[in-house]
Formats: sequence, structure tokens, C-alpha cells
Amino acid sequence: MQTIFRVKFGSHLYGTNTPESDTDYKAVHLPDARDILLQRVPESINTGPRKTKEGEKNLPDAVDEESYSLQRYLQLLVGGQTVAIDMLFAPMSRLEMTSSLWEDIYENRSRLLTKKSAAFVGYCRTQANKYGIKGSRVASARNASAFFSGYVRTDGAPLLVEDLEHGLPILFDDHTRVVTKETTPGRFETYFECCNRLVGFKNKVSEAAAIFTRIYENYGARAKLAETNEGIDWKALSHAVRVGEEALELLNTGNITFPLANAKHILEIKKGLLPYADVAEEIEGLLVAVESASASSNLRDTADLEWVDNFVSDAYMGVIHG
Repeated sequence: MQTIFRVKFGSHLYGTNTPESDTDYKAVHLPDARDILLQRVPESINTGPRKTKEGEKNLPDAVDEESYSLQRYLQLLVGGQTVAIDMLFAPMSRLEMTSSLWEDIYENRSRLLTKKSAAFVGYCRTQANKYGIKGSRVASARNASAFFSGYVRTDGAPLLVEDLEHGLPILFDDHTRVVTKETTPGRFETYFECCNRLVGFKNKVSEAAAIFTRIYENYGARAKLAETNEGIDWKALSHAVRVGEEALELLNTGNITFPLANAKHILEIKKGLLPYADVAEEIEGLLVAVESASASSNLRDTADLEWVDNFVSDAYMGVIHG
């Protein structure tokens, strides 16, 4: 195995590391010729400390390293995965190792980065959904809960969601709609969707009422905790702000700058030093800004996959022929 790139990753790259931060390395390598010929190249190789238990942190002196095969790394990159994009823009001052192959990848980044590269902001969206950051989601769940609960019958003749089809449009908003999906070839099913949760038209109204009541109550519980800054995964929210900012810079400039210009601010979020309401508002604003930037970005619509195939093929042939 020949390493062609290695960088100290994570908080050390972003500029948000603290004395308690462990050390995380990311790398890219050329597989051995035997593995290439036998078609058993592992996508990645991990080395590091023992696996921690759920909720347990690595010790500050722990060193964790993950190295991707060249082919896997480029797959991640054209797929817009944040780990691959962050590695691509790591500054020379942070590199532990580099090579002419890595320089070729960087010089051809315009072939590899697309508007879909900002898909990694999906993490940001996940956190927004998890904490009910956008207030209208809470309202949507509340309305769906009240609507279906009002039609729950106790006379032994349960209604189905489809029986209320003509009344559903009153609920429609940014988070609520009716969708049709092909479940098996040639067979389509209709669903009521609210806050990313689907309920089939063939489901009982009582089931829909229970589902959306639970979603609303969960949002409410999180909102109450947020008021006192309790029960919040501040590290996850700091990552949401970070990737949102990175997506904006990438879409607008085709570049990401490390260490991050707002590293101090992100570290404050990570430590839970800012009011939850302020962080929630910031994430909501980032989501809107990224959608707008994606529409006007000069990045490619699709990556040059032929270039990727040729690059990997040439590199692997070089390994095989020595």
C-alpha cells in the first residue's frame, strides 16, 4: 500500500481543536497490485484505538486514522461527501504527506466538484429536522395531529386516511403534502407526508393521529429543553453550522478555506456557550442561503466520470506494472 496523501483532520483542520481533542488522520492510498488484480481492494483501512462505547469519548492522546483507496476517495468526492471535500482543500501547511497524484487531483478539481457537492449540507438539514429548528415544522405537525385526531371514531368503524382525501389540502404547506410512490414495478401507492414522515392512504386515521401527535410532542419537548439550553447536542449543531458555511463558500467560490474563518464562533457553539435560539436561527438562515447559492453556482452539474475512470485506471496500472 502506497500513501499518496495524509492530513491531520477534524478539529485540527478546522481550527476548532481544544486540549481535549483527539487526533484524527485521513489519507488516500494506492492498493497493492495483488489486491487490485484479485479485485479485493478494501474501500478503506482503519487504524486507531479500541472502539469506544456509545457516549464514550476518545482520550486526548488517542490517534485514529482512516485511509481510502484512490478509487473510493474519488467516488466520495464526486458524490459530494464532506469528508472528501474537506480533504481536497486541506492547505499545504496541514499536510503530513502529498504526491504528484494528489496534485493532479487538486488541479483537476473543477472536473470533480459539482453543484451536488453541497449535498453534504444534508447533515445541516438533518439537525434542523431533529431539533425542530424551523418553527413551521412544529406548526405543521401540530395541525396534522389535530386534524386526524378530530376524525378518530369510537364506534367501531375506523376511517382510513383516504376517506379524508378531500380535506387534506387544508394542511398543505412547505412540510406537508400528498405524494404517490411506485412501491413495486407498475404498482403505485399514495401517502400523506408531514415533516418527512409518510402515512399510507390505506392506514387508519387513528394511526395517523398517533404518529403526528408523537412527532408534535417530540418537537415540543425539544423546544422546552432548548429554552434552557438543555438536552442539545451542541457538537452536532456546531457541525451543522460548519458544513453550511463550507457549502456556501464552495458554491460561491469553488473553494473552501482552512482553518475556518469563523472557527472561534463554531467552537463557542460546540461548547454550548450561545443561546440555542440564536444557533437555530443561524442554521435556518444557512439552509435558505445554500439553496439560493446552489441555484446560481458556477460549479458543474455533473462530474467528469470518464476522467475519474481514466485516472484510477492509469494509477492502478502503474502499481501493477511497477
